[in-house]
Amino acid sequence: MVDDAIAYPSYKSRLPFYLSGRNMASLKIKNTALIISSLIVGGIISVAAYRYFASVPKMAAQSTERKVLFWYDPMKPDTRFDKPGKSPFMDMDLVPKYADEGSSENNQGIRIDPAQVQNLGLKTEKVQMGRLTYSQTIPANVSFNEYQFVIVQARSEGFIEKVYPLTIGDKVKKGTPLVDITIPEWVEAQSEYLLLSETGGSATQLKGVLERLRLAGMSEEDIQRLRSTRSIQTRFTIKAPIDGVITAFDLRTGMNISKDKVVAQIQGMDPVWISAAVPESIVYLLKESSQFEISVPAYPGKTFTIEKWLILPSLDPATRTLQVRLQVDNKDEQLKPGMNAYLKLNTQSPEMLLIPSQAVIDNGREQRVITVDHAGQFVPKQIKVLHESQNQTGIESGLSEGESVVVGGLFLIDSEANISGALDRMRQSNASANAHPEK
Repeated sequence: MVDDAIAYPSYKSRLPFYLSGRNMASLKIKNTALIISSLIVGGIISVAAYRYFASVPKMAAQSTERKVLFWYDPMKPDTRFDKPGKSPFMDMDLVPKYADEGSSENNQGIRIDPAQVQNLGLKTEKVQMGRLTYSQTIPANVSFNEYQFVIVQARSEGFIEKVYPLTIGDKVKKGTPLVDITIPEWVEAQSEYLLLSETGGSATQLKGVLERLRLAGMSEEDIQRLRSTRSIQTRFTIKAPIDGVITAFDLRTGMNISKDKVVAQIQGMDPVWISAAVPESIVYLLKESSQFEISVPAYPGKTFTIEKWLILPSLDPATRTLQVRLQVDNKDEQLKPGMNAYLKLNTQSPEMLLIPSQAVIDNGREQRVITVDHAGQFVPKQIKVLHESQNQTGIESGLSEGESVVVGGLFLIDSEANISGALDRMRQSNASANAHPEK
């Protein structure tokens, strides 16, 4: 028993050790729970931190994301689409238009990325004062001088004794005989004159008879012959009154002739007229004959003297041209009516603002240019064109001397101005200026 007691201590003697063991186990459990709790809390914190820091770039990206206003086809910028996709006009994707592109409400211009501007091959030129030079060759034609047109008549009834060998197209000199005629009325008047002069007729009576002969068509030469020879003439020769070309002549020997019958029509050849149709837009520039040069294909290299010129008053509504008529010396009669000629105009306009013609955008309703301001923005401006010549355009209003206008890469910049609303702002500004003009 003693041995057993020694070998196996009693329950009471082992109780402190037992209690001590339970406390240690409990402590271990508590420590384990604390560790697990710490791990859980740490995990939660880590997940939350991860989510927070992961969302920061996304939030930053969302805050800097560009707002798309609409999509469009760069080749047809007037049409807008509310979502991306393929263009219905071209085989290409629609391009977004961002809210931060273009300009502010108080700015008329647009801003384009410098790299894109360089890729467009942008070219600008300054608006400057100068004169438009006109050097234009216009088809012309040679015609008769209508101031030298005469109609030859007997002015009394009679019959033709002789027709001289002439026909249409023949050239005649002044005094060339055309026909010999007999006119009874002239014979009767001569008899009356001689009778009065022999029977003591008054000077008034004699003068009256001679005047009646003049009115009846008797030439002054025949009248003076009557007074000097004091003999009756029965046969009279009608002669050409001017140098020229016969344009009408159809009488025959033995024909009766009435007082209204045309004996001949004669057209003068020196000087002749050269006429050309000049555009109405440059008529105001024609001021002196030195501005004209005449050339005729039939006589290459020959120069012609312009005696005088004028602009006819009527306008051709179909071609919007005015006729310029030049009177040209033709003593040698080389210029023939109907010949082709050319009229070369050499003149300059008054001083005005000039820009290259390729800078002008004309859609039929308005004319505009794209200018570059001091800040490098592209600003559309409406202009009013005066005239254009030799790739230069004169401007009446809309620009100032020294401004820069775009002459290269114009189409894409103008499309961008249309997309960004710069053209609408330009039109609104012009409408406001027209509604409230300065007094």
